[in-house]
Amino acid sequence: MRLRNAGNHSKPIFLRGACASRMALAAALLSSGSMVATNAAAQDGEEERSFGDDAIIVTAQFREQSIQSTPVAITALTGEQIEARGQTSIVDIAQKAPSVKLTETNQQGPALQAFIRGIGQADHSPAFEPGVGMYVDDVYYATLTGSLLDLLDVERVEVLRGPQGTLAGMNSIGGAIKLYSKKPNGDGDGFVEVSVGNYDRVDLRAGADFTLVEDRLFARISGTSRNQEGYVTRYDYACTHPQLAQQYNIPSEIQSSQSDDCKLGTEGGKSYVAGRGSLRWLPTEYAGRDDYRRCHA
Repeated sequence: MRLRNAGNHSKPIFLRGACASRMALAAALLSSGSMVATNAAAQDGEEERSFGDDAIIVTAQFREQSIQSTPVAITALTGEQIEARGQTSIVDIAQKAPSVKLTETNQQGPALQAFIRGIGQADHSPAFEPGVGMYVDDVYYATLTGSLLDLLDVERVEVLRGPQGTLAGMNSIGGAIKLYSKKPNGDGDGFVEVSVGNYDRVDLRAGADFTLVEDRLFARISGTSRNQEGYVTRYDYACTHPQLAQQYNIPSEIQSSQSDDCKLGTEGGKSYVAGRGSLRWLPTEYAGRDDYRRCHA
């Protein structure tokens, strides 16, 4: 009887010891997991605060990150890199972005055909929307017509490869191209660029930064102008073939005030003027400071 009672009492004691061991193991695993998560968060915070001067900061996930720590297939170019390479059009970005094809079309105006990893939109009809999303300061550009943008006074350009519907929204199946313009900061800098070339080409690009209210209100303006004659010369058929024009009664398009060289004009030229202005208001001394946003977000 005594042995049986002792055996009956020993079994629950063994079970309680096993349960205690399992609970201790689970607590140890949870504590170690929380420590790992805390260390990872601390490392991320330290990484965000330790951006070097040469680091390229992107906002592909709508927060400032180094391009090396962003888990997205992305190619980013800063404004200094774009200027050093002499890139003036969005088409030039494809030279440094793998799996990206950007071509210029002119069916109904200057348009951009963008393909990333073979996905894009070739039809320029306004009824279709592009397969690669175009964004200017995070504002979606919905049409192909007029999407051949000039890289004027940009802070950086980000090319995101692969479907970006979660972050960028609809019509970004192939990827997204994001342009970010420079923000006014009141440092008083500016630039003027003049380019000349064949076919009477004259390009003008300029920009300037101003302080309107000390430490509170800043402004930045920039503009571009391009004029170039076309490379295809148009001639009046009735002027170059007067006998056939008289025989078949072909009217002439040349006015009496024009010259006698039968030239109507040219095709393939470019002539446009564009400008941009921006204001930046800091209501408090902490607004716009990166360290304040990180500590108080």
